[in-house]
Amino acid sequence: MPHVKSKSGINWHYETKGQGEPLIFLHGWSVDGRIWRQQVKYFSKNFVVYSFDLPGHGQSSWGEISLTDMARDLIHIFDTLELKKVNIIGSSLGGLLSIKLFELDSSRFRKMILVGSLPKFVQSPDYPFGLEMPYILKLAGMLKSDYPSMVQIFFRSLFTPKERSSRRFKWIQRFRQLDRVPQKEALLYLLDTLKEEDLRESFKKISIPLQVVNGAEDYICSLQSIDYLKQHKPQARINIFEHCGHFPFLSKPYEFNAVLESFLKEN
Repeated sequence: MPHVKSKSGINWHYETKGQGEPLIFLHGWSVDGRIWRQQVKYFSKNFVVYSFDLPGHGQSSWGEISLTDMARDLIHIFDTLELKKVNIIGSSLGGLLSIKLFELDSSRFRKMILVGSLPKFVQSPDYPFGLEMPYILKLAGMLKSDYPSMVQIFFRSLFTPKERSSRRFKWIQRFRQLDRVPQKEALLYLLDTLKEEDLRESFKKISIPLQVVNGAEDYICSLQSIDYLKQHKPQARINIFEHCGHFPFLSKPYEFNAVLESFLKEN
C-alpha cells in the first residue's frame, strides 16, 4: 500500500496499477480512492493508473491543509514518481483540486476530465449554481451532531431514486460497507474549503482538452451549471448521463469508461 509523506506533513496513500501513460483519479468529499474501483480495473490494461486518497479520507492522514497546499503536495508526489505528463480525472472536490493543479503547473497535464464538478460549489449573487450556503451550514451542523451516520445519509442523497432502487446500487452499498469513514475533522474543514474556493478565473484559463461528465439529475452540479461551463469552455466535450446523480461512473461504469476511453484516444 504505497504512501508518500509530503512537505505539508500529510501521509498520502495511493493505489497504482498497470503500465503506460499515467491516469490520475481524484475522488470527492466524503468518499475515497476506492470509489474508482471499476475505472482502475478497466484502464490499467492500457494505462498506469493512480488513485489517491485525499487528506483525512481512506488511508491518507489528516492535518489542516488548504486546497493550494494539497495541489502542491500532489505536484511534489508526481515529481517523486517521475510523472512528467498526466491525464487527470476529478470527481466533485477532486475536480476542484484538478483545476487548482492546472493553475499551479499547467505544463504537467495532457487532458482533464471533470465529473460532477464545478470551479465554484457555493452560490453567490453573481453565480446561481452549486449549493446554497444554508445547505452547507446545515450539513456541517448535522455532521457535528450525527457523525458518522450523516456521511452515509449524504452519500445516498447523491443518487436518484431510480439509481437507489437498482441492483447496481445494492452492489455499491456492499462495497461501501467496507470503506473507511473519512475523519470528521477533515470533512468539516473541507466543507469550509468548498464554501470559500472560487476558481472561475482559473477554469477559464484551462488550455488542454477538457471533458465534462455529469448526471442529468445531479442536484450539486445541475444542468444549468453545465450550461455555464459550456459558455466559458465551448470547446469542451460534454456528456450527460440520463437518470444519474452525482456519480455516473458508479451507476453506469461501462458507459462512463467508454466515454472516458474515447476522449483519451482523441488526438
